[in-house]
Amino acid sequence: MAAKRGLVLVYTGNGKGKTTAALGLALRAWGQGLRVLMLQFLKGRWETGELKAAEKMEGFEVRPLGEGFVRLGDEAALPKHRAAAQRAFAEAWDAVAGGSYDMIILDEIFYAVKFGFITVEDVLNLMAKKPPETHLVLTGRDVPAAVV
Repeated sequence: MAAKRGLVLVYTGNGKGKTTAALGLALRAWGQGLRVLMLQFLKGRWETGELKAAEKMEGFEVRPLGEGFVRLGDEAALPKHRAAAQRAFAEAWDAVAGGSYDMIILDEIFYAVKFGFITVEDVLNLMAKKPPETHLVLTGRDVPAAVV
């Protein structure tokens, strides 16, 4: 059952709760038979609760694509973070363009923008490319005004 009119939702702010809110939406969507994809821009290959849960839920996929949190002052690590963010964004673009998912969550995408790994224009173009019936959920701190 596909959504009739997909929304763009942004979860931002200081502190915790952004990913959790997105996962709540995902769980409800999955429960209604929607196909859900979460691409994680920062989380790496460690086992998280959401990854373990999604492995047991057909139609709910979580892909941790990052290299972990960016540490300020660690200039040597920036190229690997940039490459990971760009690969994650390419997967996001393919997922949005492919139309195989009813809900796509781009978890912590705004960190990738904040650190210059992807541009605000990239995000705006992706939002514009979203099929009308697809829900697109974006999380992270420091959301650019152009996105709002």
